[in-house]
Amino acid sequence: MDQQATLEGLSLRERSEFFRGLLLVMAADGELHDAERELIKHAISPFDFSAEFVDESIESILKNKHVSQVPPHFESQANSHLFLRAALDIAFADGVLDETEEKWLRATADINGIAAEWLEEQIAERE
Repeated sequence: MDQQATLEGLSLRERSEFFRGLLLVMAADGELHDAERELIKHAISPFDFSAEFVDESIESILKNKHVSQVPPHFESQANSHLFLRAALDIAFADGVLDETEEKWLRATADINGIAAEWLEEQIAERE
């Protein structure tokens, strides 16, 4: 499946949830890494969010207590898979899948009806 075509088909709500979810994964270990920043910017580039909004959101995620911690929910499993792949790439960007990151990713998979086995395979591919 073409990532660009799927991302462009997301509703505005799902685009916001995709971005918020990636921010939460990045912040889960309490650190912001340059590689994570770049992966997020690349992943959401089809959404046409302003660069200023993206940069502000990234820089404030660790201190912004108003961002919901609830995992994002997507209308299709294809978009859920796409999100989880991007989120895993971000979680592994620093070379380690933190326990907090993994727990949050498992909750996201669960809320989207994604089999735990699929997530395990994706994690194993990155380790």
